[in-house]
Amino acid sequence: MTAGVVRGRPGPPAHYARRMRTWSFRTADDPTPPALGGRLCLAFVNSILWRRSAEPTDLLVDYRATVAYLSRAGLLTARERAALDTGAAAHPIVARRVHAGAMALREALFRLLSAVAHDTRPAPADVAVLTTRLQEGLAHLKIVGSDGGSLVASWRASGRRLEWPVWEIAGSAAGLLLSGEPTWLKQCPGERCGWLFVDRSRSHTRRWCASSMCGNRDRARRHHQRVRHAATRAYHAARDTATKPSDS
Repeated sequence: MTAGVVRGRPGPPAHYARRMRTWSFRTADDPTPPALGGRLCLAFVNSILWRRSAEPTDLLVDYRATVAYLSRAGLLTARERAALDTGAAAHPIVARRVHAGAMALREALFRLLSAVAHDTRPAPADVAVLTTRLQEGLAHLKIVGSDGGSLVASWRASGRRLEWPVWEIAGSAAGLLLSGEPTWLKQCPGERCGWLFVDRSRSHTRRWCASSMCGNRDRARRHHQRVRHAATRAYHAARDTATKPSDS
């Protein structure tokens, strides 16, 4: 695959192109904040706020916004982010194409991981999207020697290859699905939410993306329903009493 490589055009500074990133199926060493889902792939699909509402908010409106979000999620160093921003500015058509592919992966992962969270079979088409992205990334991996003398799988994390964050996301999803963690993969039941997260609570009883958000919303909704139902019952009781024929 050659999307993201534009020959004959100036790229980012040479020191960016020489940087090597060690790659692995992100599991225990994933630095993604728990507030975003605790896994890179989950933070990626959770980048649409209030997904189930009438007016969801998409945080990844273009390639640069995606890079900024992935930086906040802990994937990118400041140097890697700068290299990708430089590469996207130099090659805007490629950046738009990579962004469109990333959004297709995001929606496929949302459907796939939602199915897993509810213990149902994912759609083969969504599994195929993930497989394709994973194969693309694996095709660019090289086994190299690390500073410590051991062998590691790496690729060049440069602004001339704009897809590599997408490959990291695909690897994160594969790592999650192939580990024991899908048992604890859950989806927030908030009627406007749908966030996915790994339940790391001691008793594995976490239900909400955040108790202070969807949890409070649900408690307020149920309280309102109880008050409304009580008022309805009182109204019908009062009406029945008023319309009941008198014994005299």
